[in-house]
Amino acid sequence: MPDDKRQLSSAKREAIRRVIVDLFAGALFHDVGMRDICERAGVTPKTLYKHFGNKDALLICAIEPDMHRLTASMEAASLTGGGVAQRFSAVGRAFFRFYFSHVPIARIVFLNIPSAYFVSQPDFIQSDQLAVMKKLVVEGQKDGTIRGDMAADLLVEALAGIAMRTMFRLLTASTLPDPDQAAADFALLTGPLLIAPSSQPSDR
Repeated sequence: MPDDKRQLSSAKREAIRRVIVDLFAGALFHDVGMRDICERAGVTPKTLYKHFGNKDALLICAIEPDMHRLTASMEAASLTGGGVAQRFSAVGRAFFRFYFSHVPIARIVFLNIPSAYFVSQPDFIQSDQLAVMKKLVVEGQKDGTIRGDMAADLLVEALAGIAMRTMFRLLTASTLPDPDQAAADFALLTGPLLIAPSSQPSDR
């Protein structure tokens, strides 16, 4: 029988979080029920709602620690030596290395969370990571290495869209990629989008 006590130890809370991650990583959002989580975790619905909230809030809560770790990795990469382009590459490596070292989290973020949440609830996913990229874009616009004819927010949205579609493709492939190669491909794909027009080679 599930534990009716509504006070949770740190270990129990982490165990419930892992159950939530495992269930959502293996099924679509609408196919995972609160009762499924309660049965697997051995807690009552009241306990689950008290500590994790409703289904939407529960999923945010479950992936939040991982999102903080990803943000920290990307921020550290953005502060490495070199110019903006080199640091963008470092951020890309941090992004792909993290997700392909935490594939269940990647599956939740890119294959499970309803797409509308990316627009209607920006705090649900990646807002902190997007802020890391925006800071680099703004820096590059100031020093002239990144195009200044488009707003930084628009460039970041374009990068995020390419990253999302890339992750869709990689996560549904028959084999998972080498993350550093995925990052290198991403850099090659997005580089021309970011480069200042005056820095692009002329066709003449």
